[in-house]
Amino acid sequence: MYFPYFLLYFSLFLFGGDILEELKHIKKYILFLKQNQNLYVSIHSKNFDPIINSSTLSPFNIHDNSYCTTIKTKNDAYKNCINCQIKTIEKCNNGPFYGTCYAGVSEYVYPIFKKEECVGFISVSGYKALNSDSYQKRICEKYGFNFKELKNFYSTLKEDECNKEYIDTLIFPLCVMLESAISKHNDTPTVSYSLPIKIEQYLRQHRNQNITSADICEAFSCSRSYMSTVFNKQYGKTIREYINELRLKDAKSLLKYSELNITEIAFSVGFTDANYFSNLFKKQNKISPTQYRKKSRK
Repeated sequence: MYFPYFLLYFSLFLFGGDILEELKHIKKYILFLKQNQNLYVSIHSKNFDPIINSSTLSPFNIHDNSYCTTIKTKNDAYKNCINCQIKTIEKCNNGPFYGTCYAGVSEYVYPIFKKEECVGFISVSGYKALNSDSYQKRICEKYGFNFKELKNFYSTLKEDECNKEYIDTLIFPLCVMLESAISKHNDTPTVSYSLPIKIEQYLRQHRNQNITSADICEAFSCSRSYMSTVFNKQYGKTIREYINELRLKDAKSLLKYSELNITEIAFSVGFTDANYFSNLFKKQNKISPTQYRKKSRK
């Protein structure tokens, strides 16, 4: 058996503190899995979950491998990825499973529950599928990718030589920690959120997508002028400025902890222009993304 019981005891022991401390410990454990165990770990929520989509854990809401970030540069393909996540959550009701997405990336999936409801899942992804060429050809035909270039990105994925029992062992403590934090948050009194706070939650959930003012207005049945006024009054900045701040924060985490290049990071966090991303990053942080990466890894 591979089960390191000390990890479970450790995860259970952590939860004597407040929710912010718990989130910090969860973040540390995810980084341990990514850096020490070399696993592509990400967490995803069904709707907006305040724990999974919190500012501490939101950088891990992304599949941060070169192939997936390339696929998501096409907006229609990105939407398909989101639809696949919804279907994945539905399948999670039957428990953990191993599957392959429409783009030919295989993953181990572990559901996250709040009481009886599946509110999200943990993905250990980035593995090559059998008959991978057929997946890539369909992707190229449907979304207009260059087959040779896409195949090159696909080659960066891992051969699936992992021992499932070993991965189960590593991910189980993370499930326990997340479900404990979600349960504690769920036990707090219900709060009636104002419109600007609901908008902020919507932005946090969809920050990596190409969302527009029209999308937000439709989601909350309000006019653009009213939406902009109440949001600016609450947060002291425009919606676009706030989205960019969220994306740049995600970018910092990827620069520090991932091996994605600058263009891949820009697309991954939601920017459609890598030069615009770099200029915006430098304007806010006084150094370029490349300089930030070097400095953060010293």
